[in-house]
Amino acid sequence: MHSIYDLFATDPKAEAEEGLVLDYGGFGRITIRRAGGANKAFARALESRLRPYRRQMQAGTLDEAVAERLLAEVYAETVLLGWDGITGRDGQDIAFTPQAAARLLTDLPELFRDIQEQAQKAANFRAAELAETAKN
Repeated sequence: MHSIYDLFATDPKAEAEEGLVLDYGGFGRITIRRAGGANKAFARALESRLRPYRRQMQAGTLDEAVAERLLAEVYAETVLLGWDGITGRDGQDIAFTPQAAARLLTDLPELFRDIQEQAQKAANFRAAELAETAKN
């Protein structure tokens, strides 16, 4: 029997602590937390990082590159948990640090968009989905 909880209940531990793995095949795996939900650190960091730019945001004068950099830094600190198999252009492994993650996200905006999309999808963190994935 299914309940409304199967459709909407998320796993707070996966959202804020353990995360989930995004597998990019031979290009590596990136573990992320949810951007929101039980990951309260994300909202706090975003608010803190954007506070000095509030007037520029309200006036619509905040440079897009600055906004992207700030968001990448917040994701690197509060959403990305780590990675394996991620290499640079030279083929060498890139050690995971928040600084390296922010650089990767700004260097590869399409990767950043994919991570944002996956980190914002509540369905990726639903308890029922995670249990089903674990069984497989």
